[in-house]
Amino acid sequence: MKKLIVSFAFVLIALTSYAQSSSEHLTFKGIPIEGSMTEFCQKLKAKGFTSIGSENNLALFMGDFTGRNATIGVTATDDGKSVFAVAVLFDPSGEWNTLVNTYNYYKDLYTRKYGNPTISKEKNPAHSDSNTALMAEVHQGTVVWGSAWEVTGGNIELSIEKTSGIYEGMVMIRYRDSQNVETKIQKDLEDI
Repeated sequence: MKKLIVSFAFVLIALTSYAQSSSEHLTFKGIPIEGSMTEFCQKLKAKGFTSIGSENNLALFMGDFTGRNATIGVTATDDGKSVFAVAVLFDPSGEWNTLVNTYNYYKDLYTRKYGNPTISKEKNPAHSDSNTALMAEVHQGTVVWGSAWEVTGGNIELSIEKTSGIYEGMVMIRYRDSQNVETKIQKDLEDI
């Protein structure tokens, strides 16, 4: 679990996104991405998610997301007073076709709901169609396979990411609330 927490925290720190202003908060499973970590996590539990751990400003849950078992990561400002992002992490796979099929399914769902992605780039530089070659590129971090939607209250990003496992990847969906991301950025700017 520590590897998952570290990996998830690193991904959130490494993210860049558009911080647009909006009077509405982005929602995850009908829950506005706002309020304290404690409040948000209580709402997730009420939706049937089970807490599997927390560390500093990150809480992890297991539960059902569109009929699939997933790990849900919630992150907040360092003081825990403002949740600003939620990520859905699907089970890792060593099969490129499994990753692409899962990615394509969710890309279609989000496109149906929000329209065409604002950004979409799907490139695996493998010189061969073999699973080993494709997964080697995932492992090396050279695969860029993602789409993003700017929506009311923030953005949603869908991607294939490498994991800490050898020749293994996972599909991840990130929800980032623009108001609370901007609040965090402003607080971080004061700290530097």
